[in-house]
Amino acid sequence: MKAFEHARDILLDIIENQQPFSVAIKRVFTQTPVEQPLQPLVRSLTSCELHHHMLLNHVVTKRYPDLALKDRLLIQVILGNNVFIKRVPYPEVAIYLRDFMVSLGIEEQSVEQFMLDTEPGRQLIGPDVPTNTVEYLSLRFNTPAWLITMWQKHFGIPNTYKILKANNQAVFQACRINDLKANADYVLEHDSYFIKGPCPNTVIYQGREPLKLRPLYKDNYVFQQRLAVTDILNKFDFSTMFGDVLIVETRPNALYLEIPIATNNKNRVQVATNSIARKLDIQKAIGSFGLANIVVFESTPKLLISHVSHPQDFVILVSNCSKFDLIRSLPDFFIHFKQDNIDGLIAEQKEALHESSKFVAEGGLFSYGINTINKKEGQNLIANFLSEHQDFTLIHEKQYFPFDEMNTALYMAIMRKKINNK
Repeated sequence: MKAFEHARDILLDIIENQQPFSVAIKRVFTQTPVEQPLQPLVRSLTSCELHHHMLLNHVVTKRYPDLALKDRLLIQVILGNNVFIKRVPYPEVAIYLRDFMVSLGIEEQSVEQFMLDTEPGRQLIGPDVPTNTVEYLSLRFNTPAWLITMWQKHFGIPNTYKILKANNQAVFQACRINDLKANADYVLEHDSYFIKGPCPNTVIYQGREPLKLRPLYKDNYVFQQRLAVTDILNKFDFSTMFGDVLIVETRPNALYLEIPIATNNKNRVQVATNSIARKLDIQKAIGSFGLANIVVFESTPKLLISHVSHPQDFVILVSNCSKFDLIRSLPDFFIHFKQDNIDGLIAEQKEALHESSKFVAEGGLFSYGINTINKKEGQNLIANFLSEHQDFTLIHEKQYFPFDEMNTALYMAIMRKKINNK
């Protein structure tokens, strides 16, 4: 049963060393090493435990609170297999689990009762946790109680339940079509694994092979983009409304591709990013896509004054945030994200808003976007910004949810800078 132990070792690296899921897997696969045929099973067992970590931890810790972490995690990996993915047949696993628990010094009678209570088909959440409680939702949907409580306060109980359900489903692999090379019909005709997206110029990839290996992706006919972002940009006519566009990112995004493609390279676009590695990646992509009229520079929002010489028609701020859109993509998201992170993020967002707003021309637009679901980082922060910056007015804001047609967790606000008639 080496696969269970390998999965346990990966989880230890994630939890104790705070390694990301992908890094921990590579480390264990190379250092142990793990044989190639066994790797898919180990990956599945690890991912399953992480997707149900709060429930599995609750079940084991409630019975055996004094177990060492490495022993508890091994039991949780085994339970994840038995109850959820069932990749290793239960009769084989049962013997292994029983022997392992007995070897830890747990009484045989206790082991037998535990195995009876957790065998396939059993309800793991006991009657002591009522179904109408936040604790129940937390265990069922693998989401911290504090976040469920916050969502209920911000968006109501029905919407919170829909968010939780959506977060337990796979995120769409949405792509924006490169209008400079093709249209939707061309993409759909040349790759049957793409289907039409819910808004113009988008497709959704449904194949099993990694998207990055598909010819249309490798040849830049499509690029990954959240549907809600394209939905927002489709509302603007960049060819007539804007000349100079400034994108300020403290979180990576694909607007530097989408705006030039949507406008056929007619707009002058500047991109401010806060890392040299990211700057090089953007420049490489711009060259690969054959885009023009784009200048990329490394800068924090506070240092924009050193790079931007005049006011811009449209300033777009894509800020670092709590990234709750990644819950569906990263099984270890809640191992790493803590509630205490939010206050620091809000302070960072507030500064980025203030500094970026200085470069909006009179009559120009200022857009703020974050890929998350949190009014403290969204509506509340923008209300605070507007109260402190009387020269801006809110013209549109929207919270997208993962259960919406656009399948995106995103808040956006669009503001206009008033024209000074003095």
